[in-house]
Amino acid sequence: MPGSEDTPLASGFAGRSALVVGGSRGLGRAVAIALAREGCRVLATGRSADALRELRQIAGLRGLRVRTARGDAARAETARRWVRLAGSLSERGKRGRGGAPDLLVHAAGDYWEGPLPALTAERWEALVRSNVTSAVTMLQAALPAMRRRRFGRVLFFGVAGGDAPRAAGRAHAYRAAKVALLTLARSAAVDEAEHGITVNVILPGVIRTPGTPARWAAAAAAAKIPARRLGSPGEIARAALFLLDEESGYITGAALPVSGGYLL
Repeated sequence: MPGSEDTPLASGFAGRSALVVGGSRGLGRAVAIALAREGCRVLATGRSADALRELRQIAGLRGLRVRTARGDAARAETARRWVRLAGSLSERGKRGRGGAPDLLVHAAGDYWEGPLPALTAERWEALVRSNVTSAVTMLQAALPAMRRRRFGRVLFFGVAGGDAPRAAGRAHAYRAAKVALLTLARSAAVDEAEHGITVNVILPGVIRTPGTPARWAAAAAAAKIPARRLGSPGEIARAALFLLDEESGYITGAALPVSGGYLL
């Protein structure tokens, strides 16, 4: 089955430490589980205690251990605390060497859609805070130690078609935030390349997760996708591990669509 979450994905992650922000559900959860399965020491974070508890249960049923922490990634002190904790998990060389995780995955970000008159200042600020501000705080917390260590892999999540400004109908504000995120990621990629740090972005299309609409809505969405189907979390995890791998060090600033051809 395409994208099976039980299929081995990559090698070279054993003993690495990873911080997956927004790892308690959805695509972040798929990446956290995949990294743990490959031998990574994973700290997954989120805002929901119930979702984090469910993640631990899923990992336990698969014989994996995923550590969790709850909080708001847009808070600088929270970001610094998570980075220190995740960095202490590394088994590569001296334990906790450098004070930051080897891998930083930012899969956080609220979604909202609606007509422009319904976009209040509060909604806009919340979208920017969860999608962009939290990415800034995580970069600021993790990059100094990654530079000292001269190694790091950073991965963000945008949205299909988010590699260029385009009309977005009711999802205008969300897509605007994701375009800003890609600009941030590519700027960081240029700044950090000389330090052995890569910064890349996955652009997911419509992925079948517990939050996917009802079957009739999913079928309507699939009809608009050239691949004629929705994607799976496992397919996202495969792409994530490719970009996070130590051997992918010459790939930086990339925006990789994983969308079945949607919005190319």
